[in-house]
Amino acid sequence: MKINGKGLMQSVLMIAVGSFLVSTAASAPGQRKPKHGPGNPNWGGSAELRQTALNAGYNEGIMDGRKDSERKARFDFKDESEYRSATSGYSSSLGDKKLYQRYFRAGFERGYLDGWNGY
Repeated sequence: MKINGKGLMQSVLMIAVGSFLVSTAASAPGQRKPKHGPGNPNWGGSAELRQTALNAGYNEGIMDGRKDSERKARFDFKDESEYRSATSGYSSSLGDKKLYQRYFRAGFERGYLDGWNGY
């Protein structure tokens, strides 16, 4: 089969576009980072304290972020009572309450952003 210059150029272009689409599909801008994984803070404390606080904060934050977005409220997670108290899910058996609150607020911020963005 003989391919002229124009046909060859079209083939190369189609392969390049296809390769680009396949390579970028996994990192589409609409995808969010895992809520708990690389990039999470580690300020010490037990793994159970960190995970419980991050999960509780994220779950509270995503609900509040969705709620604020739906009612067209301004983006402001710091005015949420759950963020300020940061004790949801806390038990003294987890350890330091102040440390728990720090992790909770970090999870809340990420969850609020995800909720605000429609996740």
